[in-house]
Amino acid sequence: MLPCLASGMVLDDFVLAVKAAPETLLPSLPSQPLSLFTFTTGDPARNGALMDEAALLPWWSEPRHLNAFFRPVTSLTHLLDFRVWPDSPALMHLHSLLWFLALLGVLWHTYRSFEPSAPLTAACALLLYALDDAHGATVGWISNRNALVSLTLSLPALALHHAAAVSGARARAWLAALCVALGLCAGEMALCVVGYLAAYALCLDPRRLSTRVLSLLPYVSLFVAHRVLYRVLGLGSFGSSGYHDPLQEPGAFLASLAYNLPLLLSSQLFAPIADLAFLGDVRGRAALWIFSVLSLGAVAWLLRGLIVRERSARFWALGMLVAAVPVSASLPGDRLLLAVGFGAAPLLARLFHELGVFAQVKPALAPLPRALGQALIVLHLAVAPLMLPIRAYAMAPLNQISRRFDAALPRTAAVRDQIVVVLNAPFNIMVNYLQVERALRGVPRPAHLYWLTTASSETEITRVGADVLQVTQQAGFLRRPEDTHYRANVHNLPVGARVKRAGMQVEVVAVTSDARPGTVRFRFDEPLESARYLFYVYRAGELVPVQPLARGESLRLPAEDFFQLMLAEGLR
Repeated sequence: MLPCLASGMVLDDFVLAVKAAPETLLPSLPSQPLSLFTFTTGDPARNGALMDEAALLPWWSEPRHLNAFFRPVTSLTHLLDFRVWPDSPALMHLHSLLWFLALLGVLWHTYRSFEPSAPLTAACALLLYALDDAHGATVGWISNRNALVSLTLSLPALALHHAAAVSGARARAWLAALCVALGLCAGEMALCVVGYLAAYALCLDPRRLSTRVLSLLPYVSLFVAHRVLYRVLGLGSFGSSGYHDPLQEPGAFLASLAYNLPLLLSSQLFAPIADLAFLGDVRGRAALWIFSVLSLGAVAWLLRGLIVRERSARFWALGMLVAAVPVSASLPGDRLLLAVGFGAAPLLARLFHELGVFAQVKPALAPLPRALGQALIVLHLAVAPLMLPIRAYAMAPLNQISRRFDAALPRTAAVRDQIVVVLNAPFNIMVNYLQVERALRGVPRPAHLYWLTTASSETEITRVGADVLQVTQQAGFLRRPEDTHYRANVHNLPVGARVKRAGMQVEVVAVTSDARPGTVRFRFDEPLESARYLFYVYRAGELVPVQPLARGESLRLPAEDFFQLMLAEGLR
């Protein structure tokens, strides 16, 4: 994972740094050192300020967009970074790597606690977990440290709870509850550990049923307290297709669960494809889900005998399944698999043992299970280790794109009075942190920065008036999950809907067959030739300045694919 040391700061890393500053650097993101993970508050006025400054939110965002999490312990680890080595992203990444090393130590202790008679299985499980390339996506992004901290602090609860169940030591049960509480103060990954504790009660706890139920009450109480705290502090998620609060948006959460759960489990056990669902071509989302269900079914069929015979295998499988439920509330991605992989690794280790990976004499197997087993062995013991350093470095191309886009914009003091208009941002995440980074660096930034659309499909831009641009998306606006992350309800911008932003008014003039905006007009406060406006278009990896179109003139711009763009950036 050492390549991540060179990947720099990207995306939410800049938000954390700005909010961790001793004084407010960006009015729409005030200094909040212990609430670094409050990105949007649900307040329309605050969100409007974010949209006007083009910090995080595009113009079409849900006015009540909420994306805020309770992670004070993890915030403290970032405060250490930003206070002691603020100019060294490499040390920030090293800090995350040390947390991952600590997590591996906790895993080793836990695996040995549950597999005391099978040290080779425990060692194989640790190896599979450490070499899982999905974890490169987690460790390689500074802002994802909350998952590492939360799981590292809460996971010891499982071994302590097991020891308390076997020995009757009440002190260890209280220590287990304390570990979960600390983990919940670092991030939501601790909720996955509560899932493993429930699986333990069902599959492995040797005590009578009433005692098992009572032993879970402290963790249930912590879960309830966590949810109450979220409600009291106004935290959670709303208005996003990427995050769903089960209590505030139960229907959306269940729909997300139906799609994300098989995708995440298949990514963990078979091929890592979860990232494609959020950033890949939207036309492939159904095919990804079908592939996930089929591959997951094939692996479950291979594991069925092991799960039926062994209680520990049932525990790992059920714990893995339950752990995938909380993270299914988020936008799908391999970075969510940290706790899911904890149960998958020993399950696969036991399977590989049955397949004779560590034996001189291989068991006789039918052709189909043998072929499937060999595919799993190759994926987890050969492909994953080769992919791990690549995925640990995967955020670096985004860093390079951000720096190049930022370099294309003026840095003179005059830009503070100008409005930058990007006609076709390739993806939101490649432009909506530019203002935040400039605030952090103390670089002059535009008064406003707007991108009219993203390149989710072919785009036609026409000047229809002295101060009006009309944008038509071939497949409509709000098409990709990366766009609907900012506005889940794609149908509440009908024909005639208006959005007023500083220096610009947006009006929907046509919708698609499924009632998404299809053609949108942007009316600016002054003629487009005004020196107040700076227009840019995205072409071949660059933000290129362009002159305003002549009246009646049109410009056609192609769709962009995220992974092709990232590959091209990596090869530059």
